[in-house]
Amino acid sequence: MMKRISAGMIAATLSVAAPAFAQAPAKTPTGPFGGDITGIVTLANEYSFRGISQTQRNPAIQGGLTYEVPVFKPISLYAGFWGSNLNFPTDVNESVEIDIVAGAKAKFLNDKLVVDLGYIGYFYPGVSGALRYNYHEVALGASYDFDFMQVGAKVHFSPNYFANSGSAWYKTAFVTVPLPFVSNWHKDISAKLTGSIGHQSIQRNANFGSPDYLDFTAGITVTAFTLDFTAQVIGTSLRTVDCANTNFCKVRPYFSIAKAF
Repeated sequence: MMKRISAGMIAATLSVAAPAFAQAPAKTPTGPFGGDITGIVTLANEYSFRGISQTQRNPAIQGGLTYEVPVFKPISLYAGFWGSNLNFPTDVNESVEIDIVAGAKAKFLNDKLVVDLGYIGYFYPGVSGALRYNYHEVALGASYDFDFMQVGAKVHFSPNYFANSGSAWYKTAFVTVPLPFVSNWHKDISAKLTGSIGHQSIQRNANFGSPDYLDFTAGITVTAFTLDFTAQVIGTSLRTVDCANTNFCKVRPYFSIAKAF
C-alpha cells in the first residue's frame, strides 16, 4: 500500500507548470483555416512536475504539438498533446505520460494581455485503471507583457486528482524578465530570467501521499540559434519524510535543451 501511495505523490505532481506545450514564435499560418501548428522537443535532466521529479531525477525526453486557430478577434481556439517518459519508484508498469490540452485564448491591448481558459487531461497508458492514475483539470490564467517584464497567474482545478485523491487546486504566479543587452552580442542570441511559485492543495492527502505544499522555480533561458537552453533551481516545501523518504522533492538544479518549430 505504501508503494501505491508513494506513486501517487511522485507521479501527479505540470513544472518546469504543466508540461511545456508547443509555443513557437508567431509566423505564417501553417495549418488549415488560417491556424498554426507548432511543436516542441525537449531533452532535460529530469521531468519535474510542480516541483516533484517524475523520473527519479533521471533524464527525460519530451515533445508535443499544438494547433491554434483564430475564430474572431480577439478569440482563438487551440488543441494539442504532450508526452514524456516516466520512472515512478514502484513496481507499477508505466513508462510514459500523455497529456491532452484544449481551450480558448483571448488577446487584448495589442496582444499584451492574454486570458486563457483550458482543459488538460493526464493519461498513463498501460497502467491499470483500478489505480485511478488518469485525471483531468480545468485551468484559467492571465498574463500581461509590460515589455520590460511579463507577469501572469493561473489556477488549476481537478474534481478528482491523481490516484483518486479528491478535489485539488493548484495556484501559480510567474514572471519573465527579458535581458535585451544579450542580443547586442549577437542577433541570434537572446536571454530571459524566469521565476514561478505555486501552491498545491489536495482533498485526500493520504491517497496522494503528501501534505499540501509550495513549489518554486528560478533561473534563466538562453535562446541561441533557435535552441532554448534553460538552467533553473527548482524545489518544494516538502520534507524528505513527506516525499516518500526520497530526494525527489528537494531543492535541486534543472537543465534542459528545447527546440520549438
